[in-house]
Amino acid sequence: MCFGERRGERRARALATGALAALFFASGRAAATPIDDPFVTGMSFSSPTAGDLGAIYWNPAALGLMRGFQLMVAGTARWSRVSVSRAPIDPTTGAPGGPGATMATGSATATDFRQPFTWPPGPGSYLAIGYGSDRFTLAFAAYMPYLEQIHFPSPGSGSPASDGPTRYQMLSLDLRNLALVPALAIRFGNDFRVGLSSGFLFSTGSLSFDEDTALTQPGGPGIAENPAAAAQYNIDSGQGIGDAKFSVTLGGGIYYRHKNLEAGLSYQSHPLGSPVAGVEVAGDSTTVIQPSGRPGGGGPVTCAGQSARCVFGDVVYRLPDVVIGGITWHLRPGLQLDVMARWIWTHEHDRIDIRLVGPTLDAAGLPQHIVLYRGFHDVVDTRARIAYWWRERLRVGAELRVENGAVDNDAINAAAVDGFQIEPVVLAELRLGRRFWLGAGYGLTIMPSVTVTNSIFDPTQATACAAADGDLATQACQARANGTARPTAAGTYTSLVQDFGLTFTVRL
Repeated sequence: MCFGERRGERRARALATGALAALFFASGRAAATPIDDPFVTGMSFSSPTAGDLGAIYWNPAALGLMRGFQLMVAGTARWSRVSVSRAPIDPTTGAPGGPGATMATGSATATDFRQPFTWPPGPGSYLAIGYGSDRFTLAFAAYMPYLEQIHFPSPGSGSPASDGPTRYQMLSLDLRNLALVPALAIRFGNDFRVGLSSGFLFSTGSLSFDEDTALTQPGGPGIAENPAAAAQYNIDSGQGIGDAKFSVTLGGGIYYRHKNLEAGLSYQSHPLGSPVAGVEVAGDSTTVIQPSGRPGGGGPVTCAGQSARCVFGDVVYRLPDVVIGGITWHLRPGLQLDVMARWIWTHEHDRIDIRLVGPTLDAAGLPQHIVLYRGFHDVVDTRARIAYWWRERLRVGAELRVENGAVDNDAINAAAVDGFQIEPVVLAELRLGRRFWLGAGYGLTIMPSVTVTNSIFDPTQATACAAADGDLATQACQARANGTARPTAAGTYTSLVQDFGLTFTVRL
């Protein structure tokens, strides 16, 4: 090996070390969000500069690197475990800590396994097809860029009196947004390309939680978090395309190459064309179970003369704009370094707004407008990847993804468990023949446990707002309108996530 080659290898190692250092430095300002899927296009070598069908999401301009017909099918399975151990509370006020905190609230663990073999496509699936010529490339993909799933077990029969310790924050949550995206890339000159895309978004979901009706009764709650005073709300739209509400997104990107350096930048808009500020979930299959401690309670709310439920729910929340950028440096033949970042504007995803319609809800003293506080920050998901081709048949890679929590420590709750995260990922892609490729990946997300001592959720605010007759000029009623006048979420939270991915590609 000559001196110049050694010097090139030293420079490559120095650049890789610098990129990893920059990745850790950026993580101090980065944020992750529970609603985001970090592996939208599967666990593959896709990036803002990769000329494969994953570019439909990462950067539609990079589709201009494709030649001929391509088909891509990717699936990512995810195993996750979230544990919540709530702090004891004062039985008269519901506040945590202090000498009066003698009432144990318990602990719960949600273990979920998400597999991509569902219809409609997602969560965790990516289906794409496209054709590229010398000047134009057309492609289409179906995937689920935004989703959130968590299911805490109920220890008993499922009635409010037997629900677990997370019931006032979340029992189960399944929000899905299926995107059908056509994309076009146009080549200008030899090294510059422009891409456009439009997404047709179909939103569905379900969520289940308990509402402590005793908090809003005159004279105070009496016994805090009394299961006999809890009403259970189960809002469900169904998960088929026919059950979904529709909106549109727009996107575009640019790609440029200079010698052995490639750069890509893209933008995707938030949902447009919806009659609400965000996306909507129509809960046509909604039930509300009355508090078991009331006369005739413990059963679903019904209408006079009807045995079936007659309550309908409507859920509204916002989704972000996304800016994606990346650089690829070809260090030498077969060896490349990718550094990329996604800036996801989730700062507007501050709440889930729930409105219910039912002629007997008011008569039963059950709220018809509930706000669940979110308060997410923007996301900067930064990652670096080294990839190497071995004899043009096998490509292997190692990736590091580092993120901070998008949720402030005081806002963490069972529906949004988040904190500092680091995820090492290993990738491989094998050429099966002239036309077929098979890829695989594995990632382990490590998040240190988070202890919440000063929770933003304060049940005494709900009682104070009731005493003020709902006057929005008071701080207590503003907290209730913001969704923070709920039972406290103080406690310790842990999370462990493993991702497994397979990708099959056909190139003709």
